[in-house]
Amino acid sequence: MGRFSPTVVDHFTNPRNSGQVADASVRAFVGNPVCGDQILLTAAVADGVVTDIRFQAFGCSASLAVASLLTEVVKGKGLDEVAALDADRVVELAGGLTPDQRHVAGLAADVAHRLVDNFHQGVNDDDPISCGA
Repeated sequence: MGRFSPTVVDHFTNPRNSGQVADASVRAFVGNPVCGDQILLTAAVADGVVTDIRFQAFGCSASLAVASLLTEVVKGKGLDEVAALDADRVVELAGGLTPDQRHVAGLAADVAHRLVDNFHQGVNDDDPISCGA
């Protein structure tokens, strides 16, 4: 495998669903203090299904690509399916990640799980990306 899979290159050069959902039902943020990667998800949820989702990300190209990919994977899925997403599945969906990129798969799985947890708990994370944190 080259440095980046074709899927990662595609999502980095043509990101999908960037920005924030207006009137989002839930917001979830996860950051990695070691590498500095950050992902914010905002989503609309109706009847337990993610009907719209958008991302904002800061960090390496792989984290931006995986955040974009994550929104495509999660949109239209039930919260139980989102909660079942793990890092190995993210690596698979990304077409593979090199060892130094694998941390972004964990970040993506973590923010997906946080989205579900926040929805069930009725809480929303602040937006440190837009706040310049």
